[in-house]
Amino acid sequence: MRGLATGQTVVRRDVHRSGRVWSEQALRVVFDTGAALVTACAPGAEARRPALYAKARADGDRSVRAKAFEATAAAGCGTGT
Repeated sequence: MRGLATGQTVVRRDVHRSGRVWSEQALRVVFDTGAALVTACAPGAEARRPALYAKARADGDRSVRAKAFEATAAAGCGTGT
């Protein structure tokens, strides 16, 4: 398998147990040895996560997190920071 080039942009996707994308984050490859992939996230890099979850984090309201997980299962990744 061909390794990733240093400096290449890759996208990390976390998948909810429903099979839908939970979050996405742009990362830069630092190095790829085949045994280990090292990436870095630059400040201001693009990221997406469910908007309801982002709001719950911003507001500090943990009770909304459960709703965010259920919304993810139903609708997948929406825009948010």
